Amino acid sequence: MPLPPPDSILVARGPGETRYALMSGETLVEIAHRRDGAPYEGAVLFARIGAAAPGMRAVFADIGGAAGLLKMKSTVLTEGAGVAVVLVVPPRAGKNAELALTPDMPVPADAKPGAVLRASPDPTVAWWARHGATITQIICTRRAEAARLKGLLGAAAPISVHTGSGDVFAVADAGIAEALDPVAPLPCGGSVIIESTAAAVCIDVNAGPADADTANGEALAAVARELRRRNLAGHILVDVIPTRRKAALSRLFGGLVADDPLDVRVAGLTPLGMLELTRRRMGLSLAETLCDGTGRPSAETVALHALRDAVRFAFSAKAAHVALDVAPEVVETLAGLEGAVTEARDMIKGEIRIAARANFIRARFELRPA
Repeated sequence: MPLPPPDSILVARGPGETRYALMSGETLVEIAHRRDGAPYEGAVLFARIGAAAPGMRAVFADIGGAAGLLKMKSTVLTEGAGVAVVLVVPPRAGKNAELALTPDMPVPADAKPGAVLRASPDPTVAWWARHGATITQIICTRRAEAARLKGLLGAAAPISVHTGSGDVFAVADAGIAEALDPVAPLPCGGSVIIESTAAAVCIDVNAGPADADTANGEALAAVARELRRRNLAGHILVDVIPTRRKAALSRLFGGLVADDPLDVRVAGLTPLGMLELTRRRMGLSLAETLCDGTGRPSAETVALHALRDAVRFAFSAKAAHVALDVAPEVVETLAGLEGAVTEARDMIKGEIRIAARANFIRARFELRPA
């Protein structure tokens, strides 16, 4: 069954990043991470036009340390020209950033490739615009975030600051953990297995003890939810279970994704019985944001997680200073996140003493009073 409409938004500011969660009860609907210093989808950047992309109506563009692909319908751009572009998808493993031309955006004469001309829109703005009629609470972890959002959304928005002892974002973290698992269980005892490849997202339906029609129905509802919270996009194939009623599956799935904010086009069943669809790509998938190419948390993800927990530990243990032991590669990453480390130290009004432990795997870190 489809989820009830979203009813809350969680906004958690931590050292070096702000995390946003759109919730329906205790179920994560969408998640957004905004790490300091990185441009995200919707940002307007200055780009320097490069060579034409072979065989495409597109050109390569320099956006400062990274290449982007700017698709065009008819506009001809001169190599070397400077233009304003919208960042549709940031660079990802093996792929250039995806860009779109921004008409009538003034470009400073001294702008350098990659300069941010307009920041990414705040996720709460889009969520409030789409779901404001059903959102009953927007909970922030810091007063500064609440004040900032009041300025963006207006006085009518139900914004409050979390004052309880627990972690308000814990329920969203549980949803993130589920969304990073390739296996999504179904109520009937079956599951869907989601695997992203370079060419397509492939999803297998496992009926378990259930009959095929029940499993297919629950699987399609689960896939519709996972598209949003995992931000899966591009070419998607769902290997549904063969059944006499399979002809109705395309229509059923079309109804389930009708409220998806990104365009989902259901092509129907392939000759071999797979449900084929596409979903417009906007931003990185959850796995691309948080993980490396092997599915493990990236060193940056671990580093920011460790800083969040260091702040939480300092408050709960009433520790003036905190010792943080991490893997050597995470120490190197933290050295490049000086702003986040400084913010964490300012939050606890004390010191965070970071040490490398050669025997720690990337995801492991330990905290203790210093």
